[in-house]
Amino acid sequence: MRVRNEDEWLEPSVRSIVGFADQIVIGDNGSTDQTPAIIARLGLELPDLVETLVLPDADICELTNALIVRTRYRWIVRWDGDFVAQTDGPARIGLLRDWLMHRDARRYHMIYLRMVELAGDLWHQHPVSPARADAHCWTASPQLRYVYDPNGYEAPLVPRWFAVQGWKTPCFYHLHIKSDERMFWNYVWKRYLTDPTRSEDATLTEYAERLCRSEFGHTDMVRAAKAWTTGYVQELVRFDSSRYPEHPALVRPHLAAPRYRIVYDGGRIAGRVTLVDNQPEPA
Repeated sequence: MRVRNEDEWLEPSVRSIVGFADQIVIGDNGSTDQTPAIIARLGLELPDLVETLVLPDADICELTNALIVRTRYRWIVRWDGDFVAQTDGPARIGLLRDWLMHRDARRYHMIYLRMVELAGDLWHQHPVSPARADAHCWTASPQLRYVYDPNGYEAPLVPRWFAVQGWKTPCFYHLHIKSDERMFWNYVWKRYLTDPTRSEDATLTEYAERLCRSEFGHTDMVRAAKAWTTGYVQELVRFDSSRYPEHPALVRPHLAAPRYRIVYDGGRIAGRVTLVDNQPEPA
């Protein structure tokens, strides 16, 4: 489990795989929010299940590979701090565990897991990626490690002898529902990884400042994050609950008290508000 400033969904994410996972190795990649405190609390509560590796300076491939080395079981699932599993119903993640336990023990496997992705708030999705199948589950092997693909993204280097399959039932939600700043930095980080024109020695912060200056005309990250998020949510569409399993049990309480809500004006998305006790934060 790779995390960096994931305090908004980290606790339900971990709790949703208690009973599914025999070991949860969390790699903290330099969090500055409440993520370390949440990990510490979960570690005290679940000492036989949760362990932590702190690698603030590792890039995403280094972090992932370091966590792989720490795992002790036959099956490994790459999990993130904004994934929340289905713990009940016909899409529950326990069915995936049962299925994995019955795979041919003589073979190595790479399983691509399908997930529902929500974005902006709990009732919207991006039309390009409402559901994805790029989460990974595989048989432990010293030959399978993460590398950067030709586009600059981290990806598993899957040996040719692995049998590749998919798990079609969306057994978890990916919640791309965070603060303006967190969502903006995620966007900047992906641009940073894949921009062929960036200087090799440019830090992420330096790159972000240049990006803000060129696209927003200033280097105020808070203003830039708000402007970018407003534009991003205008691309979203309403979540079609008839197509997918209902919200995971650990997400359902947030439906009555959401932190974020996309707002409409004249039938079109106008932006997003952050709510505290269901009231918009003062401007």
